[in-house]
Amino acid sequence: MSLLCRHITTPIFYPNASPHLGHLYSSLLADVQFRWNRFKGSDTKFTTGTDEHGLKIQQAALKNGFKDPLQFVDSLVPQFKQLDENYAINYTTFIRTTQQNHIDNVKRLWEICQEEGYIYEDTHQGWYSVSDETFYPESKVVKQDNGKYLNTETNNEVTFHQEINYFFKLSAFQEQLIDLHSKTGSGAWVYPESKRIQLLNELKTTPLQDLSISRPSERLSWAIPVPNDPKQSVYVWFDALTNYISALSPIDNISTNQYWPHTTHIIGKDIMKFHCWYWPSFLMAAQLPLPRRVVVHDHWLSHGVKMSKSLGNVIDPMTLTKKYGRDIVRWAILENSQVEHDNNFKYDDVAKCRSMFVSKWGNLINRCCNAKSKFNLGRAVTQTCQNIYNEVDFVQAWEAQYPDTETHQLESIFVQLRLLQDQFDMRMDYFQYNHILRDIWKLIDQINLFIQTTKPWDRILPHVKQDKIIFLAMDICRVMAIYSQPFIPQLSNLLLDRIDVSPENRSIKYAIFGSDHSYGLDANDASKSVPIQREVADYEY
Repeated sequence: MSLLCRHITTPIFYPNASPHLGHLYSSLLADVQFRWNRFKGSDTKFTTGTDEHGLKIQQAALKNGFKDPLQFVDSLVPQFKQLDENYAINYTTFIRTTQQNHIDNVKRLWEICQEEGYIYEDTHQGWYSVSDETFYPESKVVKQDNGKYLNTETNNEVTFHQEINYFFKLSAFQEQLIDLHSKTGSGAWVYPESKRIQLLNELKTTPLQDLSISRPSERLSWAIPVPNDPKQSVYVWFDALTNYISALSPIDNISTNQYWPHTTHIIGKDIMKFHCWYWPSFLMAAQLPLPRRVVVHDHWLSHGVKMSKSLGNVIDPMTLTKKYGRDIVRWAILENSQVEHDNNFKYDDVAKCRSMFVSKWGNLINRCCNAKSKFNLGRAVTQTCQNIYNEVDFVQAWEAQYPDTETHQLESIFVQLRLLQDQFDMRMDYFQYNHILRDIWKLIDQINLFIQTTKPWDRILPHVKQDKIIFLAMDICRVMAIYSQPFIPQLSNLLLDRIDVSPENRSIKYAIFGSDHSYGLDANDASKSVPIQREVADYEY
């Protein structure tokens, strides 16, 4: 059963440096989900954006020679939008936390939580990490040989601070959070299951401490002022998390918004607690509905090693498209990743992916539609579809005309096709994109094998059998290209263009074998080019 989703979000990204592979991965996961929902006819929103306040931005701006932090983030935000454009990330809203509507929402959320009695003022002391924008307890701080202190969660440096802050009563929500994370199966609020268990176990064993949600303005000037107290600035996470509502509606109207709370947040594991503890607590305090679920993905390594500028192994997603093309990179990343594990990026995987598109899928279409082949896809579609409307009809007709020849191969192809179709929705719901893409390759491999076995180019083969072979091969390719549109939006349409599938016949309605009787009329024309070129530009990495 499909999980209702009308609103899909990436985390908003911190523009203190150029975007990297992790940013792209979150965006690809969300984009495929959004395109699939739209493909099925669902009115869905996809929101992304940038988190532009905080001490890290304030310090990075000064370090880079900007007196005004807004000018600094203005210089970086276009890079994030360019990344989305390069990879066809089809968001509906790009939210910036410096927008006035967002600032108004943050202040309103603060006022509601304060009115409900969940915000109070007190003295705060503890170990603060600028990199993580959070305090850590003494138990998670260790002193290094060089005299510096690190926290054991992220290994980032911490320094001791004592100051007056406003606090949010996070401790009041321990039991409600335990109940929230105890839900399993289709009702689970966090996916994958391993992350849900991790969060739940920690909630059951570690009492939550109230959360400092402001900083003195003299230390943090680049932030939203606390309502009615300009000496204090709103803590970055209380600010940032509110973006998911700001992208849709004023906070006072969100309870009647058609997209909220049918929301799926897609985030990296490093910000899991902020989204799975803080965010639902803020919403519960304000008596607002919670989003539907949070999907947590792991990180990317580079050839088995954590990416680091000092090691020179950081993957720049903006340059990958120059060699391989954006849809090849999209497919390669999603085929070679799982949300529940750290993933290992290899250039060889992307090169192999392009090679497979050229030699397996592209070559299959070229063999069946090449003008020199003497095949005729238009005739094959017209003749075969006179009596055949689905795979059962096809197998029965084949067995009746050509008993005991390749029937087992045919049946195996259709079993694989039904498996893909039956599991597609479920696998999309649970972000198992790699299984979908590998199943598509299995079908392409099976069709290539069928072509090799049946040899439609054999001169003694009657046209009627030749047509059935060509129709089978190209109709499976047609269905696979339709299913591939959320993953490779440009290349899938080039594949469909190559066999003359009309734009109106590329919807989910036509992702069924034998459902389109009108394509292929000019597919064997000598002027048609191959859908994907073998040669690519030189690129050093």
